[in-house]
Amino acid sequence: MKVGYLGPKGSFTYSAARNFFSDEVLFPYESLTALLEEQRKQTLDYCVVPIENTIEGSVLPTLDLIFQTLPTIQGEITLAIQQQLMVHPKHAQTWQETELICSHQQALAQSQVFLMSHFPTVAIEQMSSTAQGAKKVADHPASHYAAIGSEEAARQFGLTIVQRNIQSIDENETRFWILGEKPLATELVSGKNKATVLFDLAADHPGALYQCLAVFSEEKINLTKIESRTQKTKLGEYFFIIDLETPQEDCLQKVLQRLKSQNFAVTLIGDYPTYRPTVRKS
Repeated sequence: MKVGYLGPKGSFTYSAARNFFSDEVLFPYESLTALLEEQRKQTLDYCVVPIENTIEGSVLPTLDLIFQTLPTIQGEITLAIQQQLMVHPKHAQTWQETELICSHQQALAQSQVFLMSHFPTVAIEQMSSTAQGAKKVADHPASHYAAIGSEEAARQFGLTIVQRNIQSIDENETRFWILGEKPLATELVSGKNKATVLFDLAADHPGALYQCLAVFSEEKINLTKIESRTQKTKLGEYFFIIDLETPQEDCLQKVLQRLKSQNFAVTLIGDYPTYRPTVRKS
């Protein structure tokens, strides 16, 4: 089995993938675009992508790429996220002299209160993953660089953590989706099942969104999230991603058929179990 993740090793997506695929060899990719393209070409059996964070909300590049590639969600795993400030060991005693901070945009945003307090004028460089930021710090030992990321990233690249848990809130979590063509087993204990539906309102008309959502309400289906994104065609054209608690029996299929009969372009991209491990593997 070939499983891809947003790498390199030490990223939070790596932790999610390792928790779910405890015994599989994992393959890192430097960008979400490269990762999801390999999944689209079916050179990967599964891939793991971040989808939403407590502090920063949806990972918008993931949503946009999913709209383009329409993969199938086979599971969701939620991890507690703790951000650590790390430097090269030779600069551990002088970390306050940091001249550049490198990390993924989500980690930087999750730590913005700390950064504004301690490094209000220090340059920031956005990386494709938190682990890429740690790698840059390790690759430039002579420079006063710092990274924000996981404890695993610090171990992986031989860095020293100088400030712990710098995320803006303690209850910081990220949801990750496992994408693939076939259902799969895991040693984790599953929670509630969810489903995710994608639809667009390219041919918009008054009340279109209300008409769509009313169908779910009439069938007493609980929606847990709704997100709109531009289709990147022209102003006013959007697609929507809806997460919902999976209803019993054939209720979901009934809803989808009703929506299609009203000429909504609707795609079910996953009806899947959710997981929340109590102990995070790295």
